[in-house]
Amino acid sequence: MSLEAIRPNKILVFLPKAAANMIATKLAERGHESIAVSTVPEVFDALRSDNCSFAVTTRPEIDLLRSLRPIPVVNLEIFFHAEPSGDGPLTMSKRFDGSAFMKRIEFLAQPTGSRAGPADVEQAKSEGMRRRRAPRWWIAAKVMLGLPRQREGLKDVRSSEASGSPRD
Repeated sequence: MSLEAIRPNKILVFLPKAAANMIATKLAERGHESIAVSTVPEVFDALRSDNCSFAVTTRPEIDLLRSLRPIPVVNLEIFFHAEPSGDGPLTMSKRFDGSAFMKRIEFLAQPTGSRAGPADVEQAKSEGMRRRRAPRWWIAAKVMLGLPRQREGLKDVRSSEASGSPRD
């Protein structure tokens, strides 16, 4: 049985009814299944069913959701950005960043095995650091001191001891 078969795949949208339906419609357009709820009993039922992999809501409801079940939550409020309207600095309007919101949804909707987590990023960084060349000043110092420029041919002392060969 694959992990995909048992992994919950629906997105819980806990917002006022009109907003929840609008977000659920946008998610459906992108091929995501969602459950739009607007009351606490509906949230409780949806979370009890274990069909939801993560939730979309606003800041005041995050604690409520996490107290019912510990699932990842997307705070919808962070995708609204204030921008001044053309009338002057006193009036501000908010613009919804739909592309950033969908990128977050796409990331969370991926199976957990295919996500690049912090450990993967650290491993990629360390591999990149291993492949870097030495700085020019270090190469010049090695040449002046008569040291070999490459590490080829160097032996680990511990490996010769382990193989049983005598040391000089």
